[in-house]
Amino acid sequence: METAKKTDNSICDAFAEFSVQTRYEKIPSEVIHQAKRCILDLFGVALAGSGVGIAPCLSALFRDMGGTPEATFFGERGKFPALNVALVNAAKGHTLDMDDGHRYANAHPGVPLIPAAVALAERDDRSGKQLIEAVVVGYEAFIRVARAINPKHLERGFHTTGTVGSLGAAAACAKILQLGQKETADAISIAGLQSAGLLEVLKTGQIMKPLHPAKASHAGLLSALLAGMGNQGPDPMFEGNNGFLKAYAGVSASPEITADLGKQFEIINVYFKLHAACRHVHPALDAVGIIMGKHKVPIEKITSIKVYTYSIANKLTGQIRKVENELEAKFSLPISIGLMLRYGTAGVDQYDMTFIKDKMVQNMADKVEIIVEPERDAIYPKQRGARICIETPDRIFSEDVPVPKGDPENPFSDGELREKFLSNAKKTMSEKSALELSVKIFDMEKYSVRELISCMSGS
Repeated sequence: METAKKTDNSICDAFAEFSVQTRYEKIPSEVIHQAKRCILDLFGVALAGSGVGIAPCLSALFRDMGGTPEATFFGERGKFPALNVALVNAAKGHTLDMDDGHRYANAHPGVPLIPAAVALAERDDRSGKQLIEAVVVGYEAFIRVARAINPKHLERGFHTTGTVGSLGAAAACAKILQLGQKETADAISIAGLQSAGLLEVLKTGQIMKPLHPAKASHAGLLSALLAGMGNQGPDPMFEGNNGFLKAYAGVSASPEITADLGKQFEIINVYFKLHAACRHVHPALDAVGIIMGKHKVPIEKITSIKVYTYSIANKLTGQIRKVENELEAKFSLPISIGLMLRYGTAGVDQYDMTFIKDKMVQNMADKVEIIVEPERDAIYPKQRGARICIETPDRIFSEDVPVPKGDPENPFSDGELREKFLSNAKKTMSEKSALELSVKIFDMEKYSVRELISCMSGS
């Protein structure tokens, strides 16, 4: 692909020109393949998350509202307004905390933008190729902006998936609508006005956390529709004294945000989750899994568990030891380790209060001591690792995981990612239909988005 060139100093214009220039035929094959993997993964976690937390409440609420039949709630029958479908499906995709992410962005790009693009693509009967184009454009806008404002944005208490999610969703939806450069820039700008999401939700009210990507998905789609009708957003939206960059992170515009746009694709650096918990928990869980796999340590003999990690992991996941609900457990490193030791896995099924309340799980959690190592802070976020030391009366077992499973340096194979998808999808659809959908996604150039959704909903 040709490098997208800015027509002026506007970051919005750079992303808009990149969008207009992006064509399936010019996208590198490895980027196309990664986009399919992202779509497959999001569909799976959304299907499994359909009955969890706030997702069924939102589905019921918008189902009762009815409206113009345009798009489908994942795993359900009937059609509803695309705006409402984007919101509900994004909530479904985030309830398990198993959606994809990007470590330099400190966020989850797929969950706000894929549901929005899919809902609009279903409404307008777009092809699988057009969906791939939209996803590639959306991921690039999301990740580059999120990378530029973090970690300062995170340190201010903002949830990047919600705040930047509207931008990625707007870029993706503008591509589905086939908007021109000016309209695409306006879509991203209008989306920036609606950016929201606070990390206070990690302490209490965790059930509402999926509202962040849900509202971002809705906002992005709405922004693209408004821009397509000729409405304008602030110009410049990112660079102004009261613009996105300074307001949300206190940083100035940097050429790095759009450097090599169209040549280097950040979607390649997305990670996928093995465990159904906050990403900062994963390296420790991987290390526990390796120790138990090698040594079969009797958990009743464990006297102490030391976790050596980095500051943000401790800040976001090391503070909760007694949990009241499943979502609290997903952000508790001690409880997650307890689940891993007790059940040998920390998947969707284990983050259920029936398992969480097990006395042995809590007993193990009480033995966890978290130690922040300056050397790990020094290499964050290039490496987000952890070392585990499990002690028994007669031996200490230790394992260091510098990069958790699913990161680009330690990736899932297509087969492993398909296994994760099938495990998740089978919670709401038949194994046969789930397998058929996975095959179609990896070959989605041959299908329309409506055909993919039909396979998912059984309609």
